[in-house]
Amino acid sequence: MELLPNDERAQERVVAIASQVFLERGFARVTMADLARELRMSKKTIYRLFPSKDDLVRAVYRLKTDRIHALFRETVESDSDFTGKIHWLWINVGKELTEIGPQFHEDLRVFNPSLAAELESFRRDEINRNFVMFIEDGIRLGALRSDINKELLVQIYISAIMGIINSSVLATSPFTIDQAFRTILDVVFDGILTDKARPHYRQLFNSGS
Repeated sequence: MELLPNDERAQERVVAIASQVFLERGFARVTMADLARELRMSKKTIYRLFPSKDDLVRAVYRLKTDRIHALFRETVESDSDFTGKIHWLWINVGKELTEIGPQFHEDLRVFNPSLAAELESFRRDEINRNFVMFIEDGIRLGALRSDINKELLVQIYISAIMGIINSSVLATSPFTIDQAFRTILDVVFDGILTDKARPHYRQLFNSGS
């Protein structure tokens, strides 16, 4: 039985499936008919929920950025110590970013440049601002070295993550994205943590948290 168009659960279901498809394969070559088949829902119903494909693409974008905002919020509210917080945060934000595949980025650049610019601004400003805040906290707590360049560190992190996404070498290697990602974080944290905090991070990393 098809869900009613004004049912919020129907909208959430459409966005959830569209997110899986668009972020992995891009959206330019995916038609609304393709999504309708995936959802077992008529195109007419999808268009009642989302008047245009652009509206649906923007809803997918908002879902992704809302998830990243939620990760920062959950980290702030967590009772974990700083090393546990930043370890969890960098892994999970990185996973969210790696879900945005290269074809989605390319389709935004070509077909929706304003949203592409918004995504780039979100990465450059919002993510950078929140990570810098956590780095400053770590320095105050004595967990991170005080001589690190905060802004440059965040850019290295984001560049490394985007390199994983776009790497043709990784695509032909026996290593998974998750393995590559965790190795990058291991190298980064080993360099920026103080001697006091490094053993605790080692414990977290080796446990696979």
